[in-house]
Amino acid sequence: MTFTLPRDELFAADVRSSLAEFPNKLTPTLRPSVSILAADPGKCLRSHLVEVSSRFGERDWHRTVRLGTLVEVLHAATLLHDDVIDQAAIRRGRPSAHTVVGHEFAVLAGAALLAAAGQEAAELGTGVSRLFATTVADLAHGELLDIERAFDLGFESDSYIEVARHKTSALFRLSCVLGAGAAGAEEDTVLAVAGYGAGLGVAFQIADDCLDFRTEPGNKPVGTDHLLGLFGLPTLCALHSGADDLRELLMKPDLGLADLPAIRAIVLASGGLDQAMEVARTVYRDAVTSLGDLTGTVAGAALVATGEALWCQWT
Repeated sequence: MTFTLPRDELFAADVRSSLAEFPNKLTPTLRPSVSILAADPGKCLRSHLVEVSSRFGERDWHRTVRLGTLVEVLHAATLLHDDVIDQAAIRRGRPSAHTVVGHEFAVLAGAALLAAAGQEAAELGTGVSRLFATTVADLAHGELLDIERAFDLGFESDSYIEVARHKTSALFRLSCVLGAGAAGAEEDTVLAVAGYGAGLGVAFQIADDCLDFRTEPGNKPVGTDHLLGLFGLPTLCALHSGADDLRELLMKPDLGLADLPAIRAIVLASGGLDQAMEVARTVYRDAVTSLGDLTGTVAGAALVATGEALWCQWT
């Protein structure tokens, strides 16, 4: 998923510079695992949300950069662990960390990165530390829920969205809250941007699942989550529409890569992808609605512009 964010390039550069230094806080044996991600931090969408949300008040530039770095470090830690759990061989077009340094080092590096980020959060104050801890708990809970529902053909769409709220949108929400809170925004404003971030995160997760059914080449191996029994919303929608042939295919004892094109074809033919994108569209619209009158402010317009930039790529 490539797109151009309406970002503050100076802020983005400062966050990337800070991220490049973060591996030095770890022991030398663990640095290679983290350096793989630090060298290519991707879109830095979460730190962008911190920066945009900080426009709702008077911000301290250095502190805001630290907060932007914090959410990116937390995101990197989750990616290290996600790739191990999902057995993903590729991350951002490169070999994932665990394929280079091994599962053990990748898991330890992720834990060490979480610890270092937690220390950074503590240095930023009690409020930041509390929000950070709550978000880490949310992310872990979401990951566990995701694993527990593996190969559950009756998993409901509402339950899927609940998993997404923990697993993905919790970090989007944190980014918006940290930015607005650090700028001294009013409580109502912080709550509004929290709602926006949470909704945008769920829409982002749904759209990410939908990428498995796009024909365009990308960095993410297409459809491999199905082999782990982790069915995204398009597949769940197809199953709920009564696609019995899909049900039988997904439960094959020897389900493999060769079956993925057939899975994709059935999901598309049954309207699963279209239904999932409609859910994403509704969730995204609700996220914008949560901003209320803030959409008429410079900062609110920038948040909406971020969502629009994403949406243009999703559709």
